[in-house]
Amino acid sequence: MRNLDSDALAAFLAVAETGSFTMAAERLGRTQAAVSMAIAKWEEKLDVRLFDRAHRRVSLTPMGQRLLEYARRIRAIEDEALAVLLEGRNESRVRLGMPDDYLVLFGTALIERFVPQYPRVNLDLQYDFSHRLEHMVESRELDIAIITQSAAEPKGEVIRIEKQVWCSAPHRRPETASCLQLALFPDGCRARPHILSALDRADRRWRVVYSSTDIAGIRLAVASGEMLTVLPECAVPSDWRRLGPNEGMPELPDLRLAMILPQQPRLPVRQLAAFLRTEFQRLLPRTGADLLPVDQAAGEVA
Repeated sequence: MRNLDSDALAAFLAVAETGSFTMAAERLGRTQAAVSMAIAKWEEKLDVRLFDRAHRRVSLTPMGQRLLEYARRIRAIEDEALAVLLEGRNESRVRLGMPDDYLVLFGTALIERFVPQYPRVNLDLQYDFSHRLEHMVESRELDIAIITQSAAEPKGEVIRIEKQVWCSAPHRRPETASCLQLALFPDGCRARPHILSALDRADRRWRVVYSSTDIAGIRLAVASGEMLTVLPECAVPSDWRRLGPNEGMPELPDLRLAMILPQQPRLPVRQLAAFLRTEFQRLLPRTGADLLPVDQAAGEVA
């Protein structure tokens, strides 16, 4: 075999990045069977195994991990060539969606590094809950979304693991109350059920006294009263108190931040996705098999 088949390379990248044959097929606009067949034929021709499919998980083998680096470099060179050839003609507007409490984490990287690197790409940033953002990508209302991945139905490519933190305003001690007063995002927030379940398991009484759909409202409520909230670690103000077991607060599960792309994404969308991957996936453990989504579809391991 003297060259790498471009269709097989695209299928390999999609499976490697989503951890799922089904989601890879959705991204490529192909059937799961077609993607599985392309990978199987490629493995046969290369005489290597690129993916482990045991236990309904799809993860890269050591050889697959080595190939991934080359595949991304090949895709980057293709995108660079297309950018030169299509300069001034390609559609440069990219509609990016995320929950607004992730803006601090991703906004700095986008403004300080992505915009100067890709001055012809115009970003249109929108905020919403993760489950709505998923549908907006599917309906082409968004070009790309960063979401909190659902444990029950994981979608997308995990690019960061973020801690959740109990926190309060400085000089306040809301954790000492017999019934905790909470300020949280409303129903629809994927973190909320886990927060309340953790309190129930710890036998802590609680009451949600304030809800807001945006982080500014949450911060204002906590800063103004004896209230607790839970925020992603990246969104906790530097002067706020961070609470944990020593203050009687239960441990919380980590958030899996995932990136969702549409079928056959345009060049500027691929450029943004590659940037986010480079900026944030390097923070994931190199043995990230456990961080890949588990595909729930039948026949995934076939």
